[in-house]
Amino acid sequence: MSGISWRALWASFFLTILFSLSLGPLVGETEASAQLVPSSAKPGMRSCSEERSLRSEKSTEPTKITFVNRSGMYRKIIWINYQGGSKDYGGLNPGEKKTINTFRTHPWIIATGPGDCLQIVLPAAEPATVVLK
Repeated sequence: MSGISWRALWASFFLTILFSLSLGPLVGETEASAQLVPSSAKPGMRSCSEERSLRSEKSTEPTKITFVNRSGMYRKIIWINYQGGSKDYGGLNPGEKKTINTFRTHPWIIATGPGDCLQIVLPAAEPATVVLK
């Protein structure tokens, strides 16, 4: 090979593999280190103060969202429907996870056991994981 040493080629190959493996678990997660993922691939987070203005919109972009409860406390999952009302989707005990088939424009409330809003999540275009802390 002219101009390229085997060492340089191997180093390039190794770095390419290492970089692609390091991105794998980040796709769709909401960890701070997921900044390399396009915004459409990450769930959107909204403040509970926006709850009254949010409602589910068209159901044309199916996706999945997985909630993983690492908060150490029970968490309730609530869907905001088309009229702005809420539908309880059950909850998660500490350490549990739940995957929900949903749509890109359907907001989800994460709440305490009594139903007090902690955060609102808008699903990503691709299946994604939200870690509750």
